[in-house]
Amino acid sequence: MGAFVALLAGVGSVCAWCVVVLVRRGRRGATENADGLLIEQAARLRAQQSRSAGRDFRAHPHGRPGSGPPRY
Repeated sequence: MGAFVALLAGVGSVCAWCVVVLVRRGRRGATENADGLLIEQAARLRAQQSRSAGRDFRAHPHGRPGSGPPRY
């Protein structure tokens, strides 16, 4: 019974720590310096390119028509 209580206490403390971290992260808001803004902009651009590359692969899983070696 003591081990079960200790396990629940451990899980509860981990949950509380996660809540504290997420709340503190949410309060910070947007990045305020130029370097941070450039990093966020680059990350957003990479994510957009990654999404479009995924769509392209789903549309043409074997490459775009005419983009490979010629088939005879």
